[in-house]
Amino acid sequence: MMVFLCDSNPVEENEVVVQLQADVEDLKGMFASMKTFIEEAIAGNNPWEEKVGQPGPPGPPGVTGRDGRDGAKGENGVDGKDGADGRDGDDGLPGRDGRDGERGVTGNPGEPGKEGQDGSAGEPGPKGNPGDAAGGAVYTRWGHTACGSDAELIYEGFSGGTPSDNRGGGGNYQCMVNDAEYKSDITVGLYFATLAGTEYQSSDSGIFDNSVPNHNAPCAVCHTKTRSSVIMIPGKRSCPNNEWTFEYEGYLMSGYFDRDGRTTFVCVDASPETVDGESADDEGALWYFNKAVCSKGVPCPPYNSNKAITCVVCTN
Repeated sequence: MMVFLCDSNPVEENEVVVQLQADVEDLKGMFASMKTFIEEAIAGNNPWEEKVGQPGPPGPPGVTGRDGRDGAKGENGVDGKDGADGRDGDDGLPGRDGRDGERGVTGNPGEPGKEGQDGSAGEPGPKGNPGDAAGGAVYTRWGHTACGSDAELIYEGFSGGTPSDNRGGGGNYQCMVNDAEYKSDITVGLYFATLAGTEYQSSDSGIFDNSVPNHNAPCAVCHTKTRSSVIMIPGKRSCPNNEWTFEYEGYLMSGYFDRDGRTTFVCVDASPETVDGESADDEGALWYFNKAVCSKGVPCPPYNSNKAITCVVCTN
């Protein structure tokens, strides 16, 4: 039996020598056996017949051989049983936001749709607050120093007009300022007209308080920002409808019917005030109540030939 040395299975030097000696003895025995076999075959003997010789002496123990090579792969084993279900794993961390994709190409415009039918009209909304009117409206409150409603006072003064005993002069009443200003220091000559304060002439009517007659009358000029129209309605005590705002009510007054010259009609406040210190009967410009003449085209009723005609001032 031959023993080879290799790096992967080293042996001691004396073991190698012993092994070589044993191999030499084995080879000698093999050659002797082969020689005997050939000689028996030449002699005509059947070398295959079993001949049992005397057992030889036991040979020396053999040296441990190298590990054998791995055997061939065996057949696949039977499939094992299914294992138990595993537990759910923890949620993974959220991924980062993806980048915006590129903008696609703009498509062609679609064909216009059919015109829809008109919807039914909705209910009207609530009336809004009045806005500021361009310019507003200005009116005079005769016989009073304050304005009505939400109007603002421009100025207050006293009522003036042509004296009742003048044949000429102005025909309308004026709301004169209390703080007069003059432009020229030159005095007026022979040709002139006159202006006097206006007195209440109502001592025999009892309509005004007894302290009012012969007193001079104040006035107030008022401005409404939210309305642009003003109207004085003789014969009424209220405004026509909700679109008009009531400012004040009063009595329709003018000059005396049996004097030279004529004046305008004014609506004097129903709660008159007076100018302090002016209570003398000076026969200046005068205010008288007006009453209807039923025989000359005034419908009676509703008018009455003995009652003072009323009036109201409204803005819109």
